[in-house]
Amino acid sequence: MSEQPTAVDVLVVGAGQAGLGTAHHLLRVGVTDVLVVEAAGAIGQVWRDRWESLRLFTPRRFSSLPGMPFPPGPTRTPSRLEMADYLAAYTRRSGLPVRTSAPVVRLGRDGGAFAVRTPDGVVRARHVVVATGAYRRPLVPAAAEDLDGSVHQVHSSSYRRPGELPEGPVLVVGGGNSAAQLALELAGRHEVTVAAPTEPRFLPERVLGVSIYWWLLLGGVLNAGASTPVGRFLRARPEAVLGRRLRRAVREGAVRLIASPVVAADGPRVRLADGTELRPRTVLWCTGFAPDTGWVDVPGALAEDGSPRHARGASPVAGLHWMGLPWQTRVNSSLIDGVDRDARRTARRIAAELRVRRAG
Repeated sequence: MSEQPTAVDVLVVGAGQAGLGTAHHLLRVGVTDVLVVEAAGAIGQVWRDRWESLRLFTPRRFSSLPGMPFPPGPTRTPSRLEMADYLAAYTRRSGLPVRTSAPVVRLGRDGGAFAVRTPDGVVRARHVVVATGAYRRPLVPAAAEDLDGSVHQVHSSSYRRPGELPEGPVLVVGGGNSAAQLALELAGRHEVTVAAPTEPRFLPERVLGVSIYWWLLLGGVLNAGASTPVGRFLRARPEAVLGRRLRRAVREGAVRLIASPVVAADGPRVRLADGTELRPRTVLWCTGFAPDTGWVDVPGALAEDGSPRHARGASPVAGLHWMGLPWQTRVNSSLIDGVDRDARRTARRIAAELRVRRAG
């Protein structure tokens, strides 16, 4: 491994949709001294490593990155493998400079530049765009530690297929789209109970034969700013479940749904806030992710809880930028189709700052 530093104008950390979209726009505005580093061994590997039946919730039209429409296919929404292939093809077509198998161990300062350490050495950069997504560390309630070994536990990020779970009742903890999709998948093999923190809101996938995403786009909801009345209203509400299959399964008795969060566990028992006690053989935690920014060692970059400090993606630390954050600027900032505007804004900001530096 070489320990010789590499110097670039812009280093993008993460080759998911946010990082690739940003690199695309950087090249378009004339910033060519760019390097994208990706922890995984291949573009799109994160998608390949998710559960086998995973499908995107967004239709193909809303699963595209800037400059390359998502290809047509036999299903309305893409599979995880289609998404992985698309990201790899996007990288090739756009000519993006990506270095894989390069996890960032530490992001720090080195004089007037940033020093980014990877297993292959140090990369120095005037600007760094963190596009890893702020929430990548699996999050489970503290009660998980009080379950004994008779209960098989798995987070949704590690779940692959139904056959991996032991026989017996399954408790799916969570009220979002992942919880709904996995509960339905497991209902054919197991007695499934879903413990949702609140009563789920179910949205139809189609209205008058048209994808609900088109209605949300035409109604201005998808592009509503985070600080607008619409944005503030949506942020205050729990995640909506797209599709009504889970609600139908509950009505038909195929899945049991309890709108009450997990508050405690004791040996083989799980207790909910409403007093319900369950004895599952498996607990599938669909409880989201926590900030994974421990590698960022830049004073002023993070809040006390480890979350990014930023204004519309711009860090208070000069030269540091965030991309792909939930509610970064708009409702759909963390969705694939929402990358375009934020990436364009970030690229233009970086290009302007580089021009000022060179002029000075």
